[in-house]
Amino acid sequence: MAKHTLMVPDFMVGRELRSIVWDDEAGTVEGEHSQIDDLREDLAKPTPYVVHNIAASWTLDDPAHDPADFLALIGFVDWRVLEDPLRSTLPPVF
Repeated sequence: MAKHTLMVPDFMVGRELRSIVWDDEAGTVEGEHSQIDDLREDLAKPTPYVVHNIAASWTLDDPAHDPADFLALIGFVDWRVLEDPLRSTLPPVF
């Protein structure tokens, strides 16, 4: 497997695109995005667990290693990454 770089809007810096680098083998994240620490906490949680906001909820079985679960988690960081034009910029694993 590999490291995958996603460019996700960051509300803390005026929705500027910031990097989230996900290592699907190690189950880790790094990058410039302001939510990196929160994502690290989420990936360290015992699974399965539910993420939710006012509009949706999702049960994650293995967000540290499963692309679908990780993408769902990123969707809660900023849902716009799930739709074009940002969707088309995601790495092929998604």
